[in-house]
Amino acid sequence: MGDKLYLGVDVGGTYTKLGLVNDARRIVSRHTIPSQGFSDKAFFARELLAALSFLLSECGGYLSQIKVAGIGLPGPVDAERGIVLSLTNIAKWNNFGLVSYLKRFFSFPVFIENDANCMALAESQLGAARGASHVICLTLGTGVGGGLILEKKIYRGPFFLGGEVGHVPVALSGKHCPCGGEACLERYVGNGAITARIKKEFARTLSLEEVSSLARRGDRKAIKIWDDMGRYIGFALSGVVNVLNPEVIVVGGGVSLAGDVLMRPIKRSLCKHVMKHLKGKVKVKRALLGNDAGVLGAALLAKEKIE
Repeated sequence: MGDKLYLGVDVGGTYTKLGLVNDARRIVSRHTIPSQGFSDKAFFARELLAALSFLLSECGGYLSQIKVAGIGLPGPVDAERGIVLSLTNIAKWNNFGLVSYLKRFFSFPVFIENDANCMALAESQLGAARGASHVICLTLGTGVGGGLILEKKIYRGPFFLGGEVGHVPVALSGKHCPCGGEACLERYVGNGAITARIKKEFARTLSLEEVSSLARRGDRKAIKIWDDMGRYIGFALSGVVNVLNPEVIVVGGGVSLAGDVLMRPIKRSLCKHVMKHLKGKVKVKRALLGNDAGVLGAALLAKEKIE
């Protein structure tokens, strides 16, 4: 194998996904490792090195082929200075100069970015929003992440929090959020909120897949849960759409696997609340790249940086 290779890393609170991406923007080797123990920064670096060795052995590549690495992280980062501002699920990384620290371990340049921004970049270039210049990307999971692509570039904002749709308030007052606000979208449609709602409605614990299946079979309580979730999401997105006028909204993350029982009420709510000249113009699509989006986005970002 003589191609140039680009390492993409998608750090999650539970698992971290890695992939080697070639010039054709395809993953040629992928690997997943547990994120447990990453609060020890040296351990994190060693785990990445071990995983990289595995990736190279799997695809028959050489270390000299790797030109750059991109790392997507679950929290706000100063991408220009290579500093992690804070992480949701990994302790002791606040205001940590990750890029300068990793220079002692890696022979190639390393860049960091927020994980939702990585997903947004990948979906705008290779996925559901391919060809669009203005994209909102929403990730629905334990929390609600968001990324903005404006003029085909990631928009971070001067304080590195651009695109945080999960922290758009959906009421004047309500549930307090760890971000410091209240009534944030994330407090109503994150995994924890949905699980609590399911337990209240059904008086037992059901998986999201089971509730989605019930909704597709016409169960009224299940339908109501997804309708309410979609109403909140569409309401929050409408304000962002009115301000930014994107061409496409991409919805990804584990909760989005509910499919049409969630996507339909999102579209209804969005159409109800956006300005009349925008009704029907903004496309709402499910993400296409799945678990590969973060890895691809991190690698694409790093590739662009050195080019």
